[in-house]
Amino acid sequence: MKIALIAWIAVRELLYEKAFYVLLSFALASLVFSLLLGQMTYAEQAKLTLDFMLGCTHLSMVLFSVFMGISLFQREMTSGSISMVLSKPISRSTFLIGKYLGQMAMQTVLTFAMGLLTMGVVTSYGATVSYVAIAQTIVLIACEIGVLTSLTYLFAVNTGAITSAILTISLFCVGHMRGVVSDNLKTGGELLMWGFVRAAIPDFEIFNMKQLASYGQSIPWNEMGWASLYAGLCIVFYLAIASLCFERKDILT
Repeated sequence: MKIALIAWIAVRELLYEKAFYVLLSFALASLVFSLLLGQMTYAEQAKLTLDFMLGCTHLSMVLFSVFMGISLFQREMTSGSISMVLSKPISRSTFLIGKYLGQMAMQTVLTFAMGLLTMGVVTSYGATVSYVAIAQTIVLIACEIGVLTSLTYLFAVNTGAITSAILTISLFCVGHMRGVVSDNLKTGGELLMWGFVRAAIPDFEIFNMKQLASYGQSIPWNEMGWASLYAGLCIVFYLAIASLCFERKDILT
C-alpha cells in the first residue's frame, strides 16, 4: 500500500516536471522527423519509417529513463524533503521501490503509446508489416528501459546527478557492445578482468530486435520469455543493491 502511494506520488511529480515535457516534446518531434525521412524516399517508405520510428522510440525512452530517474531521486535528496518522508513509518527500500515503480508506470505507458503510433503510421502506407514483430520490439524496449532505470537508481543513490548520468549512459553503451569488446581483447589478463566486468553489466543487446522488426521478422515467444525473465532478474538485482546502499546512506531525518 505504501509502495503504491509513493508510486502514485512519483507519477504526479513527473507530470509536474518541466523536463518531462521537454523529453516528451523531443520524443514526438523525433517521431515526426522519422515520418518525414520515410517520405523523402521513393522506395521502402514503410520499412525506413518503421526503422526510424522504433529507433527514436528507443532513444527517447533511454533519455527519459536516465534524466527523469535522476531528477526524481536527486531532487528529494537536495531539497531535503526526503527527511520528512523517511521520518514517517516508511522504510528507505519502500521509498526507493515506490519511486521506481511510479517512473516505470509512466515510461511503460509512453513506450506503448509511441509503439501504437508507430503501428498506425506504418499501416497508413498500405504496406504489409508484421504487427507481432513491432509489438515484440516495443515490449523488449520496455524491458530494456526497466533495467536501465534500475541502474540509474543505483547510481543516483551513491553519486551526484552528473556522475550518475555519465555512468548510466556509459554502461548502457558498453552493454550494447559486449561482443565487440570481447572480440578485441587478446591477453589472458584482459579477458579475465573483462569477465568480471561483463558479469556485472547487463547485456542490453538481448533486447535489440529493431532491425528484425523493420524486415517483418518476429522471434520465437520462448526467446521473448527468456529476455523478459533476464530483465526481471537484472531489475531485482540492481534494485536490491540500490536498496542496501540507500539503507546505509547517511541521511539526516
